[in-house]
Amino acid sequence: MIVRLLAQLSMLCLAACAAESITVEKKAGFVLRPDIQVIYIAPFRTVMVPALVADALFDTFVDELNRRGEQSPEDRYSFIILKKKLSEIDGEQLARHHYLTGEVYGFLEDSGSNSTTIQIQARLQLFQPNSEDSTLTIHDSDELYFDHDQATLPEKRQEIAQRVAHRLAARLWQALVDR
Repeated sequence: MIVRLLAQLSMLCLAACAAESITVEKKAGFVLRPDIQVIYIAPFRTVMVPALVADALFDTFVDELNRRGEQSPEDRYSFIILKKKLSEIDGEQLARHHYLTGEVYGFLEDSGSNSTTIQIQARLQLFQPNSEDSTLTIHDSDELYFDHDQATLPEKRQEIAQRVAHRLAARLWQALVDR
């Protein structure tokens, strides 16, 4: 009994200390508080990530940005999802707008008989007019450990997707409005 309690306590500590890391890199040409109303978002590219995780992450990210845009009286941005792949859009036309691209990758689930560790990485790039390269890059990596007695795999997949989406949205918003 005591051994089991100690094991659960150590798992809770590991879960609380989950390895999350986020970096924000502002590059030459980055414009703070751009005078625009719309920022376009290309669907995120994914590499070997379950569709439920990738879709939840993308949808939560866009919803969070639009929520922030609606609630901020002085910084009203709208975030619109592009319905075509970037390769299908005229490059010159796209270059005249602010737009975001993203990738979700490095997804790994390591399951044992009693617990699972989930790892994920995501990268977001903001392109602004008059710049061929991205002017802002945000990279997020996260790891989540859980005991099978405490939660299910689908619940934790959803949780990690939402955590990453909220952090990406918060850091992008912070970079745009410098708060």
